[in-house]
Amino acid sequence: MPPSSKFDVLIVTGGLLAAKDETLVALAKKQLMQGRATRHGWLELKIKAVAAEFLAYGHWHRRRASPAVRAHFARRDNLEVPDLTEVTLATLLTREGLTFTMTTYHELVAKPRIRRRLLAAARVVFASTTLLRDLSELEPLARLMKTRENKLVVGGALAGILPSDWEGLAEIDLLAVGYGERLVPVLARWLRSDFRELEAPEGGRLVKTPEGAMRRLHAGAPRSRSLDDLPRPDWALAERLHGKRFRMIYYESVRGCPYRCSFCNYPYLFDDQVFRTKSAQKIADDWEHYRKELGATHLTCLDSLFTAPKPRLLELCRELIERKVGLEWICYARAEHLTDPSTVRLMRDAGCTQVHVGLESGSQRMLDAMNKRTKVEDNARALELCRAAGITTIATLIVGHPGETAATVEETYAFLRKTPPDFFFLATYSTRALGVPILSAESRARFDLETMDNRYTVSPYWRHATMSCADAGEFARQLHRRLVVEGVSLDAALFYAGLLDFKAEQRDELLTFQRDAVRKAPRLMRFAFMLLHRFIDQRLARDVERALPQRIPHALHA
Repeated sequence: MPPSSKFDVLIVTGGLLAAKDETLVALAKKQLMQGRATRHGWLELKIKAVAAEFLAYGHWHRRRASPAVRAHFARRDNLEVPDLTEVTLATLLTREGLTFTMTTYHELVAKPRIRRRLLAAARVVFASTTLLRDLSELEPLARLMKTRENKLVVGGALAGILPSDWEGLAEIDLLAVGYGERLVPVLARWLRSDFRELEAPEGGRLVKTPEGAMRRLHAGAPRSRSLDDLPRPDWALAERLHGKRFRMIYYESVRGCPYRCSFCNYPYLFDDQVFRTKSAQKIADDWEHYRKELGATHLTCLDSLFTAPKPRLLELCRELIERKVGLEWICYARAEHLTDPSTVRLMRDAGCTQVHVGLESGSQRMLDAMNKRTKVEDNARALELCRAAGITTIATLIVGHPGETAATVEETYAFLRKTPPDFFFLATYSTRALGVPILSAESRARFDLETMDNRYTVSPYWRHATMSCADAGEFARQLHRRLVVEGVSLDAALFYAGLLDFKAEQRDELLTFQRDAVRKAPRLMRFAFMLLHRFIDQRLARDVERALPQRIPHALHA
C-alpha cells in the first residue's frame, strides 16, 4: 500500500537502537533521543561502551580480513527479515479486513518526511514494544508517533512488564497487554465504532481510568494449554508487502516457560503464567507449508524454550524426517535437554543447525543461586555433544547475579576455556523486570540485595552482598576481552549478520580475526576506550553511592 494513501492502522515494530539499518548519524541521533529520557543511566552506558568497544575493533579490522571473513560480514539474512510481531499483526489485521501499512522505529526517526506522511494517513498506530527496553526508549517514541488525529495503541513485551501502578503516558491512548491474537479482533471493533466501543475479550479486562487518561486492555489467557488454534503467521503476505523473498523466517511455538530461573521474566509475559505449546503435528504442518509454499530454507524459533516438553521435541523431529521437510532450524534449549546423544543426533537429522543455550555461568554455586536446576556437567556435556553432532552452540552468560564474586567469574572463564561454545552473548545482570523470583523479599534478604526502582533505563542500579553493579560492568568487559583475545569463543554480536551460514570449519579463522582485531587495534583507539571506561566507571560508582547509599563490601575489594 502506498504510504500516501489513507489506511486504518500503522504497524510500528523494531527497536530504537537496531543493527539492521544503522548509520553512525542515525545511531547518534537515536542515542541522543534516548539519552535525554534516561535517568541514572551510567550502568547502561557502561554496558553499551563494552559492546561498542569490541564491535569497533572488529569493524576497524575488517579491511585487513581474509576474503572468507569479509564474505561472512557481507551476509545480511539475519538483518533483513521483518519482525515476527509485524508479520503476526499483518496477518491478524488482514483477517479483520482492515487496511494497514508497516514501518519501523528506525524509519520514523531517520526519515521525518515519511514519518509525517504515515502518521497523517493512519487512524490508529499499533506500536510494538517487543524490542523496546524501557521508558527512556518508549517515551520519546510515543511523543514522535502521537498526533491530534490518531490513536496510539502500545503492546508487546515491555507493555506486559510495566507495573500496574504505572501512571502511563499522556500520548498513549491504550496499553494492550497480552496475546495479540485475542486483542486485535477487539481493537478492530473499537476502530470500526470510531473508537466509541471498547470491550475486553472473554477472560480479559479493561482497566477504567479518568477521562482522557491512558487505559489498559488485558487480553486474558486462553482456556486451553494448546496454541494450535492460533492463526499461522502469513509469511507469504509479508513477502508480498515487502516485495522480496525471505530465505529465513521466524516462528513461535510456545508461550511462557515451565522453569522459574530467578532472573528471568519469560514465564510471566503475555499476562499469563501457564506454559502453553503448539503440538508437534501443528509445528510440522506449519514448517512444511513454509518450505513448500514459500521456499524458505531456514527457520529461527523465537521460543523461550523449544526443547520442552521432550516428547513433543522427539515427535517433531521424527515428523520432519519422515516428511523430508528439509528446513534448517535454530532454537533455544536448556543444557540438560541436550545431554542424550540420541536426542542431539535426532535433532541434527531433523535439520537443527544451531542452538542457543542459557549457560549463564560456569560456577555451580551461581547456577544454584539462579535456580537454573542444572549442573555444570550438563552444560559441558551439552556443548560437547552438539559439537560432535555438528550443531553450532550459542551460549548466553550473565555476570553479576546475586552471589557473584570475582572467584565465580573466574570459574565461568575456566569452564568456557575447557568446554568452549562456538559463540557467546555476555550480559550484565539487570533488575529491569519486576516480579521475577530474585526480587522477592526472601531472595532480597538472602543475598542482601538492594535495587533501584528506575523504569527509565534497561539497567537500574543494584548492589548485593558480594558485588555492586559499579563493578560488574568491568568484570563483564574483562571476561569478554579474555574470551576474545585468548581464542576461547566467538563474539555473537560481532558476527551476528552472517551467523545463519556459519560452518564449523570457519571457526578458527574467525577466532583469529577477532583476536587480531583487539590486539592490533590502533593504540589511539585502545587508549580512547580506556579513557572512556575510566570516565564512566568513576561516574557510575559515584551515582550508585548516591542512589544506594548503604555500603556493602564490593567483590573487587573482597
